[in-house]
Amino acid sequence: MTRINRINETITNYELMENHFQGILAVNEKSEIIFCNRFFEKLLCASEHELLGRSIDDVLPNSGLRETIEQAFSTWGEVLRVHQRDIVVVRYPIKFDGDQKGAILKTLFPDIALAKEVSAKFVNKYDHSNSQGRLHTCMDILGESEPMLLVKKLARRASRSVSNLLITGESGTGKSILAEAIHNRSVRRNNPFVKVNCAAIPETLLESELFGYDEGSFTGAKKKGKIGKFELANGGTLFLDEIGDMPIHMQAKLLQAIQDKRIERVGGTDTIDLDVRIIAATNKDLMQSIKEHTFREDLFYRLKVLEIKMPSLRERPEDIPEYISGLLKCINKRLGSNAVGFTEQSVEQFKAYEWPGNVRQLENFLEQAVNYSDDAIISLEKLDIKPWDEDHAYDIPVYREAFARRPYDDVAASLADSMSHTERDLIISVLKQCNGNKTQAAKALNIQRSALYKKLKRLQISL
Repeated sequence: MTRINRINETITNYELMENHFQGILAVNEKSEIIFCNRFFEKLLCASEHELLGRSIDDVLPNSGLRETIEQAFSTWGEVLRVHQRDIVVVRYPIKFDGDQKGAILKTLFPDIALAKEVSAKFVNKYDHSNSQGRLHTCMDILGESEPMLLVKKLARRASRSVSNLLITGESGTGKSILAEAIHNRSVRRNNPFVKVNCAAIPETLLESELFGYDEGSFTGAKKKGKIGKFELANGGTLFLDEIGDMPIHMQAKLLQAIQDKRIERVGGTDTIDLDVRIIAATNKDLMQSIKEHTFREDLFYRLKVLEIKMPSLRERPEDIPEYISGLLKCINKRLGSNAVGFTEQSVEQFKAYEWPGNVRQLENFLEQAVNYSDDAIISLEKLDIKPWDEDHAYDIPVYREAFARRPYDDVAASLADSMSHTERDLIISVLKQCNGNKTQAAKALNIQRSALYKKLKRLQISL
């Protein structure tokens, strides 16, 4: 080995071991730790001698390295919590001669504050020319509950593909944020992300919006014609929001464009070849729409090559504290306020509530609360407003009856306890009306069957 090579090796080893700002940890194919530098020694409060040979699942169970080994793919820019500290990491597999030999965990940023600071500098410098504003990234997808971990896992896989994707879920669950995050993580991230709300554009204009038009194609058309959303998204992603509201005659034209990978402008004769990935989203049950002949079955299967279902907020109440924290930061920035959070009792009341409008409703109420309160730590008891004051989700006869007969003599009882008792009475009443049929009961309560089973377990109901 030459003197220069020895010097380079010495410098490299020193950087790996002594670097206090970048962490590197490696495991073998059995998920056993085989390397750990000083950064992770300090972070894990253990010496390299104590860590070597131990299973990563015992030392850092949320590292994601076992998944990296099993599925042999890299992940970049994810937040990893270690002992109450958030770091931004990259994971990638180790391969020799095509065989999987382990995986490496490496820090991109030693803490989340530094990551945000660097991100803000780039946004301020480069985002002025972005007419669409900043696109969301995977870091904007909040929630660590089991349903959300599945969503993030599916999103990672979808971002590695160019296949069409259908995102389903109730209104306000964050379908558009997920679509943007998947695009921003995909190989098309440097190309356009174009969003079309199929429900917001008048039916007579939707075709020209999607496909564009040539000069003189109709009265009022621009002299030089207009480029449509498909052409604008060429090489990138076209996000069709509220696809379930697209008129049936337009569905046929959309299907042809997806199948042929080419379009014709309105009033034009030339075909335009395109390379566009379609991500569609809807809060409707498209299978039911197919039965009602309001949505084409062939288009459904063209769109649903991949599918991700966004869970409602009531299916993952454990995520609510994280949403409160994240949304308050955005609200503070927008309003110039300094709200820190809510009292522990208030958070428990938030978790007991159903949130029929999901994250959108939660954000709306948080902004109201910040405007009406002068406290850094907000208490619901001190507010004149409550999220459930005008809750139309309970505006069905069985709910009205349940609330009407519910005694509230014990004014000292917390709202969360009162709601739990009311919820229990209501579910028992509905189950009796449905002769114990849980599928019918879930439909009557306007919730998913899986959500009903969780409530039965939580409220200890057995019929």
